[in-house]
Amino acid sequence: MATSSAKSVHDFNVKDAKGNDINLGDYKGKVLIIVNVASQCGLTNSNYTELSQLYEKYKQKGLEILAFPCNQFGAQEPGSNEQIQDFVCTRFKAEFPVFNKVDVNGDSADPLYKYLKSSKGGLFGDNIKWNFSKFLVDKEGKVVDRYAPTTSPLSIEDTKGDDVDLVTYKGKVLVIVNVASKCGMTNSNYVELNQLYEKYKDKGLEILAFPCNQFGEEEPGSNDQIKEFVCTRFKSEFPIFDKIEVNGDNSAPLYKFLKSGKWGIFGDDIQWNFAKFLVDKDGQVVDRYYPTTSPLSLEVKVAFSLYVNIL
Repeated sequence: MATSSAKSVHDFNVKDAKGNDINLGDYKGKVLIIVNVASQCGLTNSNYTELSQLYEKYKQKGLEILAFPCNQFGAQEPGSNEQIQDFVCTRFKAEFPVFNKVDVNGDSADPLYKYLKSSKGGLFGDNIKWNFSKFLVDKEGKVVDRYAPTTSPLSIEDTKGDDVDLVTYKGKVLVIVNVASKCGMTNSNYVELNQLYEKYKDKGLEILAFPCNQFGEEEPGSNDQIKEFVCTRFKSEFPIFDKIEVNGDNSAPLYKFLKSGKWGIFGDDIQWNFAKFLVDKDGQVVDRYYPTTSPLSLEVKVAFSLYVNIL
């Protein structure tokens, strides 16, 4: 179908790895992640591993992952369809479908990808930037989000608008922080949060980041723009959640609880971007830190909460 007349992803036909036509209308009622893949990319291992984990967790609940090999980025998908299928199934045991190799940019771009890009432009224009760009498609076939190549597939679980039960973090030490992309403290905080997470993620630390636009309007973008910025610029691996308010009548219930658990020196309201809360393994707020507090200065308290000796 011509891209201009398409109303949803379900209007398109694509070819499977054997060249057979597949009507994407067959996926009505399913949530889709559509991703351009490559076998020889630095992102190959992490993406296939996490895509498989995501698929295993949600395939019985209505998730389908549609993978389209593409050789347009660094010639990192040079093999035939048969070779690609053998690589994916042998090395990663991936169960989701891997389709016919396509172009995703240029005049020869597959019509499906022309539609996806027209529905959700990227932060730096419509073109796909690299291998493993991801599109999230709802049950009606509408594109609801677009993610940068460096976005961890597992992080999509938290930003697609679904409820995330924080009880899943029981037994973890949490640093909860309201973030912004255009703040003077953005660079230093993301860099140090990454360092803290990298050091302690395997010991039980989770960092939960909540974008908020209440302070100087320094987080104006959509969820997908925020994710693309964070993952492209900082390569952050911790989850970025849905944009929320942290003060006022519309503040998220989580933040009402956090603020009631630990007041600030000037009252319970959050003062600015990058205020931080430390939560213990039982879900109790044990400390609150100023926006200007360096994330790395939390390390001693984080390590203590994790029962980790940092000496």
